[in-house]
Amino acid sequence: MTEEIFHEEPLWEEGGDLPGALEALFVATGEVLDLARLVELTGIHEGPLRQAIEKLEERLTAPRGMRLIEVGGGWRLATAPHYANLVSKLVTTLRSGRLTPAQIETLAIVAYRQPVTVPEINELRGVTSAANQVKSLLERELIVPAGRKHVVGRPMTYITTQKFLLHFGLRTLQDLPRLADFGEGNIEAQALAQLEPALPEGSMFEGLEDVADDTVDDNGPQAS
Repeated sequence: MTEEIFHEEPLWEEGGDLPGALEALFVATGEVLDLARLVELTGIHEGPLRQAIEKLEERLTAPRGMRLIEVGGGWRLATAPHYANLVSKLVTTLRSGRLTPAQIETLAIVAYRQPVTVPEINELRGVTSAANQVKSLLERELIVPAGRKHVVGRPMTYITTQKFLLHFGLRTLQDLPRLADFGEGNIEAQALAQLEPALPEGSMFEGLEDVADDTVDDNGPQAS
């Protein structure tokens, strides 16, 4: 894997290599990059890219301060857990905050039953309205509208997003805990709560304690 495959401008100067180039990309974006995006950025086929990712993972081991994690269908950098206490002194407030039990219940139903409507969420949760939770989850970009259901009233349906995968440290929805491993009643919420607290959304910081408190309850504006 060298710049000889490029006929014009090399991707790195002398002394660099593909794993180093990928590390620079991950540092620059601070977000998840999947293979398709890496192919687009580098012009290199998936095979060499996977080898370079494996090499980068080998490099980013203790005592290095960063590590490469696979999440949300791609990879991103996160702070190494060895230095969580030190980094937490810098990161005193996380943007996303911790999800409330009501939000966990609502999000769990969406995750396991998607696409799902607000009336269906209400029925499964046994509440009058989960609209405020849906609104909050939409604002966090953990769920998105997925079109209207072809029934009377044509209610909007909702599905989870890539940020949902990031928040809970999941590579795909297939990594969700199996419901068969839980008891009866709110089993979706029990399963999802097992993964909370999770990676802070959209952040390179991992393993830090949430200090923000979310006080959303079951009352509030209605979502369609």
